[in-house]
Parts: sequence; C-alpha cells; structure tokens
Amino acid sequence: MSKKKKDWKTEKERREKLTLEERRKEYRRSDVVQLNDISAWSRGSESKEQKSVLSKISLYKGDITVLEVDAIVNAGTLLSGLLVYFAAL
Repeated sequence: MSKKKKDWKTEKERREKLTLEERRKEYRRSDVVQLNDISAWSRGSESKEQKSVLSKISLYKGDITVLEVDAIVNAGTLLSGLLVYFAAL
C-alpha cells in the first residue's frame, strides 16, 4: 500500500491497474502460497457434475494469511452449500 493515506476507492482503483508481478512486490511477506500450489478437493468417485464443482474447491491446513487467493470461505458455509448442491443432483 502506498505511504500516502488514500480512501479505499482510490486504493482499489490503483491496485486493479497493477500487474500480478507489481502486486507481488507490495506483499509484506515472502512466504506466499499460490493457489496452484494447493490441490483441488477430490474423493475419486464423483459424478461429472460433482467433479466440476469440486475442481474449484481446495482444502488448506496452515496459516491462511499467506494465501494468494481472492476469497476464503469458512468450512461451515462451504459444507452447507455443498450439501444443498449435491442433494439437488
């Protein structure tokens, strides 16, 4: 984040213009875990529709503050949503 105090909209616009490499230079930590380093969740016996959904879900055990991701969903929310989805199939 730049040293000048800015409102969040200005800062959001500035960050949206940055390339991935430029954003990474602004990280405060060097031990960042990228999403492609975390394998997708799979049980092996899913239907085609289930595999499509599960390929977008990863389970991670560790410090979530080092993840380079757009969103983190807590397990309770995730599980209830999956149960509703699979019950509908």
